[in-house]
Amino acid sequence: MAESPNPMHRLWSERRWLKLALAHGCYWHRCTFCDTCLDTIARFDPADAKTVVGWMEAAMAQTGERSFHFVDEAAPPALLAAVARRILDRGLEVEWWTNIRFERHFTPALADLLARSGCLAVTGGLECATDRLLALLRKGFDLAQATRVMAAFARAGVLVHAYLMYGYPTQTAQETVDALELVRQLFAASFLDSAYWHRFALTVHSPAFRAADQLGIRILETPPTAFARNEVPFGEPGGEDPAPFAAGLRRAVYNFMHGEGLRADVRSWFEFPVPRPKLARGFVRAPQITSATATAKARTSASAAGLGSQPRIRCRVSMLVWNGSSFNTTP
Repeated sequence: MAESPNPMHRLWSERRWLKLALAHGCYWHRCTFCDTCLDTIARFDPADAKTVVGWMEAAMAQTGERSFHFVDEAAPPALLAAVARRILDRGLEVEWWTNIRFERHFTPALADLLARSGCLAVTGGLECATDRLLALLRKGFDLAQATRVMAAFARAGVLVHAYLMYGYPTQTAQETVDALELVRQLFAASFLDSAYWHRFALTVHSPAFRAADQLGIRILETPPTAFARNEVPFGEPGGEDPAPFAAGLRRAVYNFMHGEGLRADVRSWFEFPVPRPKLARGFVRAPQITSATATAKARTSASAAGLGSQPRIRCRVSMLVWNGSSFNTTP
């Protein structure tokens, strides 16, 4: 019995994955909400493709597993391309997924290459999903670019998940509704397979914290702590209260993920009056789905869910620790 019929969620909950990182840090490290001043984000130090695939082969030999999760903050497209080509050159039969940025280097050709090397799914931050806020967040792409990337992966038969954000300083009710309209269109076009709304959290290591005055927010007092001070409360005088939007946003996306409500007016998901969406209803154009694309998508969904194999009651993750010459495996 599946916990969820959504193939992306089944990929996460019903499979086990060997965890590897392509690089230390993030090659972009500019997003205003991220802890960009920490070494774990700011210092970008990638491995080369030969090393990464060597790790994969060593892990496969020791565990008998061939499914990998590249745990990078944002997997570099050039390195992914090199790893994919080496996987194909070595004739490895593997499956993998990772987190990416919806940026211009993820072309249809690259999406196809990654799919042929075993890529089942990608996740990426679409965040507040309006052009003004994407620029304010320093994401480095706009809605049109993000849509092209999601379309490229969808047509290559790769599952796509979007991380969504609401409650960023200066975000208006209009922008929140427009973001939901975009998400509806992406699901309706089959460019998105799953998504989740996160409420913005302000952290002390982020550019947003250092730019509190420019964002018009006021840092609130926090009680002393003996452990760590990371997330900090803030107020936005005169700003929109994001809390009332939470239930409607999550209700809408839950239904979208199961193919429901894709033609409904997005205002219907809220229990209070909200503005009419200003985003054009045809902003996301429906794809020309070929039979090959549909077959690839169905194959990816089945593989992601592990259909045809013995069902697992719980998720098991093999943790690998490199000791300098080999991997130590823990259950």
